[in-house]
Amino acid sequence: MSAKVRIKAGPVEFEYEGETELGIADIKDLFSHIETLFKVPVLSEPPEVHAAPIQGATSEANATGSVINSPKKLHVNSVAQKLKAKTGPEVAVAAAATLQVFDGKDKFTRTELLETMKKATMHYSASMSGNLTKILAQLVGSKFNQLSDGVYSLSAEEHGKLVSQLA
Repeated sequence: MSAKVRIKAGPVEFEYEGETELGIADIKDLFSHIETLFKVPVLSEPPEVHAAPIQGATSEANATGSVINSPKKLHVNSVAQKLKAKTGPEVAVAAAATLQVFDGKDKFTRTELLETMKKATMHYSASMSGNLTKILAQLVGSKFNQLSDGVYSLSAEEHGKLVSQLA
């Protein structure tokens, strides 16, 4: 039996169609996850009055709609330093933040992530390349979403935390 679900709540839209049947518990869980997305500043309703940007700052908007007021785009070394990245997973999160928050990408490939990690010369070590599969396995489901084979994005919750940490 085929199941089809479509939910649209404000700027969040979810659509699923497949052979897996969805129970009431599954639908309640789905609604609770969608509800948490409204806590992310990117997806919350825009304020009626816009705050004035910091003098001399430029606003950069990414594909997910978040805006970072920053004097300039931060290099991955600076992002990693702000996040106190020391381990492989922490450097990977810093690289993902650079790609999504500052470069405006809504998703990134494994190759893009590794290349960005390598640019964090003050934090990257060669062993991280060999451990990338383990690093991604550790991050997917908690901080990363896997969109398809070799394509990832930050989870909405992690994206929101990083935007506030890096602002």
